[in-house]
Amino acid sequence: MTASFTSSKTDIDPLHASVLAGICVAERAANEAANVTASPHEAMERVNKTLVHDIEQLSISLSDKFEEIRLIHDLTAKLELESDANAICIDMLKQLSVCVPWRTAVVELCPADAECLDEEPERLSVGDPIEISELESIIAAAWRHTAKTDGIVRDITIVNQSDDPQLDNRRLMILPIHRGGTHLGRMIALRTHDQPEFNTVDIDLVRSVLMMLSMHLVNQRQYIEMQSMLEGMVRSLASALDAKDAYTCGHSSRVADLAVALSRRLGMSQHDSDSLQLAGILHDIGKIGIDDSVLKKPGALTDEEFDQIKQHPVLGYEILKGIRPFRHILPAVRHHHESWDGRGYPDGLAGESIPRAAQILAVADSFDAMVSDRPYRKGMPLDKVRKIFLEGRGKQWASDVVDALLSNEELMIRFAENYQTPPEFDTAVCT
Repeated sequence: MTASFTSSKTDIDPLHASVLAGICVAERAANEAANVTASPHEAMERVNKTLVHDIEQLSISLSDKFEEIRLIHDLTAKLELESDANAICIDMLKQLSVCVPWRTAVVELCPADAECLDEEPERLSVGDPIEISELESIIAAAWRHTAKTDGIVRDITIVNQSDDPQLDNRRLMILPIHRGGTHLGRMIALRTHDQPEFNTVDIDLVRSVLMMLSMHLVNQRQYIEMQSMLEGMVRSLASALDAKDAYTCGHSSRVADLAVALSRRLGMSQHDSDSLQLAGILHDIGKIGIDDSVLKKPGALTDEEFDQIKQHPVLGYEILKGIRPFRHILPAVRHHHESWDGRGYPDGLAGESIPRAAQILAVADSFDAMVSDRPYRKGMPLDKVRKIFLEGRGKQWASDVVDALLSNEELMIRFAENYQTPPEFDTAVCT
């Protein structure tokens, strides 16, 4: 027995179908009562039996729809753009197997930047293991069977009975995973003949779940593309700043790496650490607006020149505030030169009023500035750096952030002696 299904724009939604079913039950009961020729008692019994049967069928239908809605709700609650697509598919198959039992289920996902015809899809499975070659033979047999019986191979293929040797003791269901004109993959489910045939209830449930999955996969791929564009923008901005001053080339990346290391020692979440990485790379972007003669001056700055340098956090804030993906790092960029005692700049914030990310950046930024060579001096030895931080602990910098740095000698040595610009932010403009 073979059934092929195609999607229809006239499908009735579950709630509408349930209402129509209830109306049909009432109409049928009324017709039974109107057309009876038996005694009133017999007529009433017949009506009651009809009502009981129809209500039972309606109850079964509603139960199936409830299971479908509950499953979709549970899966949707777990979807996040950062979630691993493979883990989502495995979880989906496991939860589907409760409502639609099978021996084996496989999801094939096309590569994000290619069609499945161009590259091998990624295969994820639950249930009894199956070799790829065997799976492909079974699918080919199902298509042969469908072409022979229906004269055409459709997107949705169901084979419950077949005399093809490859399909011996097997029932098969193949459904596409697509969104609009984008083919994302397919799902294959296998049963043996001791299990029920695949039916329209199974197909409706699986199609609903795959529709939700396809929407998520498309959104996730678009999100990844946007992230890639954002990283490219960050690299461009960092390169522009590095090109401005060879002595500080790589400074932003080093500050970002040290800030992330400190954030982990301080127990920050991965999300906050990722934001801190971005803020560290862009914390000095405002220096693009500082005159080169001031920025590269080899000697001491005048008061007027230092006032100009002190504008770079505000300039950075103004540069980034119009870019939506950077809005969450604006406080760190603006306030990384604030001082714990309120004597910093640009806004004179003090203590806990200084954003946490800015507190950490302040320590990482100061450490890199101390140990790095400058046109007017060589980098400081660690003993001197340690002394300066101890004197400024609780005055210029947050005490716990200073402690996180000074309590890890290995971390200090690594960042003082082995500076390397991370490959993802490497740039040829450093001279």
